[in-house]
Amino acid sequence: MDRRMDAMALYEEACRRDDGHAGYYNRNVRVASGDTPVMVRIPTPGAESMDLAVWPEPQLLEAIRPYVGAAPQLLHAQTEPPFQIHEFIAGRSLDEVSPAGRALPGRVLDDVGELFGQLLRVPSGKLPAAPADWPGDGDTAGFAAALLALVRTIRAAGDAPTQRLHAELGVPRDPCALLERQAGGLHARPFRLLHADLHRGNMITNGRRTVFLDWELALWGDPVYDLADHLHKMSYLPREDARVRSLWWQAAPADCRTGWVDGLGFYLGYERMKSAVVDTVRWARRIAAADTAGVRRSLADELAAKYAAARPHWEPVAAVPTPDAIEQAAVRWAQATVRLTTATPPGGSGGTS
Repeated sequence: MDRRMDAMALYEEACRRDDGHAGYYNRNVRVASGDTPVMVRIPTPGAESMDLAVWPEPQLLEAIRPYVGAAPQLLHAQTEPPFQIHEFIAGRSLDEVSPAGRALPGRVLDDVGELFGQLLRVPSGKLPAAPADWPGDGDTAGFAAALLALVRTIRAAGDAPTQRLHAELGVPRDPCALLERQAGGLHARPFRLLHADLHRGNMITNGRRTVFLDWELALWGDPVYDLADHLHKMSYLPREDARVRSLWWQAAPADCRTGWVDGLGFYLGYERMKSAVVDTVRWARRIAAADTAGVRRSLADELAAKYAAARPHWEPVAAVPTPDAIEQAAVRWAQATVRLTTATPPGGSGGTS
């Protein structure tokens, strides 16, 4: 696998295939390598950045190999063309085995607790260097500020139809103002390695062990954030949620638990707020493309629920839009976006609305 020609052959085979699993940032394709399958991981062209990222994934995987036993092994990586080759993990993703609302199988929760313990104990000196402008160790308020700055950037981006869509659905121009004031009250906690994307689609189980995939969004930051991000994305049943909180508390060193309950509430609020902002366009696109009224209404109900969860963390507080209003706004946005992208004024290559 360390020979470039073999790696390029696997990459070219993956590029020809259309049966891979497409995530938001990468496409993963199972390819045969002799008698052993491998996973070829190819970046998705043009994917908009909706998350913080501080390290190239291959560097991180190499760094954590001695400390994190439930991460896939990196077999090859290169930048031109950009791709990675990971060991193939046999099993099924947790979102197939136990989608939200269904109890998790076997020892999955124990595996999650074990992973948190391993992450919390990876030596900082063994990790790649963080960016020069990254908050210093223990600066939880600075870490929260980096998270909030990301959402502000996402909210401010976009063309005129996108800005109108946010306004129609009541997304504030600054959705972070209330949480920003609360961030100053966060307790200082030592930074640790965070996976920062632990959800059912990134967890493979074979009934005996769980492997955790997709480390491209791993962060160096407040360890309580990793727990909050995980709880938000998993939508656990109440007993499972309580169990994971307990497992994290047992795994975390005492100084990582300082003020952790208040910190957890803050970050859960952040995740709900961010989800509503980020998913406004994602869900509008899905609603406009839906081929039945039932699918459109289901998606509109989902987006309305996201707004309801975010509202306590926004100011000024506005009424949650009805599913009908969401559907109509999504259709108007899609129509305006099509007009914008197809308009070509004289002497120009594109138009504005």
